[in-house]
Amino acid sequence: MLKSTGKMVRQAFPYVRLNNVFSWLILLLLAMYVLPLSALAAREGMLVVLDPAHGGSEKGVRFSDDVYEKDVTLAIARSVQKELMTSQNIRVQLTRDSDRTLSLREREQFARNAAPDLFLSLHVNAGFGKKASGFEIYFPGFKRNTQGENEDSSVILTDMARNKHLNDSVRFAYILQKNLEQVFPRKGRGLREAAVPVLEGIVKPAVVVELGFVSNPEDKKQMLEKEIQLAVARAISKSIKELY
Repeated sequence: MLKSTGKMVRQAFPYVRLNNVFSWLILLLLAMYVLPLSALAAREGMLVVLDPAHGGSEKGVRFSDDVYEKDVTLAIARSVQKELMTSQNIRVQLTRDSDRTLSLREREQFARNAAPDLFLSLHVNAGFGKKASGFEIYFPGFKRNTQGENEDSSVILTDMARNKHLNDSVRFAYILQKNLEQVFPRKGRGLREAAVPVLEGIVKPAVVVELGFVSNPEDKKQMLEKEIQLAVARAISKSIKELY
């Protein structure tokens, strides 16, 4: 395993020199955090964590008297999980698989414990008047922690890992945007880099998608349709498969 890992790292990083134990530790960290996702997919399979927004007493935006954001996001997350059940290389876990209250801290802890290869949080938008419509995709940026020219190697490795995960987040965001536009033609509002609370401290490829505006009559009607919810789930599933 170590020998094959070394070969992969040398191919990706020809400048790495393995002349002591510390160098081998760096090599293993690079293999875990920096190598392309596809290099490890064939070995263990990928874990995707889906986070249906809200739940329980936290209802989210309101669609009707008895339908809320929490219901729509959970329905789509369950459909994605079902769509990917037959995939041999992709496993899916939900932060919640029922209508229960889940705090932000509990979601963060779930993601840390699961250590997923991709984290996707599902939301529904609202506001900006009735004319605002369409879906938005957010990915987290980061600020590099500089310590001058003589940085500790652990800081350098952390920055490399964050760069890799940010790149994968952006790559997935583009793939997801492309596939969601097949469901909502000309409705994409673009990709946005922003600090996302649920993603704080999660150094993994991660995105948040706002599926539409409940304050827009057309968006609201579409998101309530079971066929559209299934189409969204299939677009998400297809995007995950394309990433890996």
